[in-house]
Amino acid sequence: MRRPWKAVAEVADTTTSSLSEVVPRMLNALSKDWREEISSGLLSALRDMFARAGQAMMFPEHRRAELDRLSRAAVGLPLARVFIECADRVLAGGQHGEAGMEAAARSALELHVTRGVRQVEEHYLRESSVRRAGRVRDMLEQAASGCDLTGWARRLTRIDEGPTTVRPPKNDGLDDGAPL
Repeated sequence: MRRPWKAVAEVADTTTSSLSEVVPRMLNALSKDWREEISSGLLSALRDMFARAGQAMMFPEHRRAELDRLSRAAVGLPLARVFIECADRVLAGGQHGEAGMEAAARSALELHVTRGVRQVEEHYLRESSVRRAGRVRDMLEQAASGCDLTGWARRLTRIDEGPTTVRPPKNDGLDDGAPL
């Protein structure tokens, strides 16, 4: 389990944690994975493909060859491979431009979140009890449904400007403890 997902798991495992504490950590884990796996070259190549997708629909074999080339370059990078696969599906469905890029990135993030949640659950099933693993999985699934993956996809693909990290709430005052 990658370090950012471990931080998400630790907060989700704390019985006094709330969704407002888990969601920012989950978004930060997604951002860190994105920065590590999605190169600027890959992002630029996919952005170009979506920009000229209307013209390229006449030559789907060229699109397929380019996607295969990108996929071979992304060996060992699961998020990058999923992003390329999602881009292929979106392009094949006829979407292009920023909307297509956003749809592909959102789908990749949704699949990656699901993968992260399952990875954490598997860790807890190996290291702890079934009950504890189920509680952590439930908290993570609730947090995942509370993430604005569309907005996050737009930021990570640089369609929209804005920060790609979120500062988790910090409880530093006497009255900021765990809710009762």
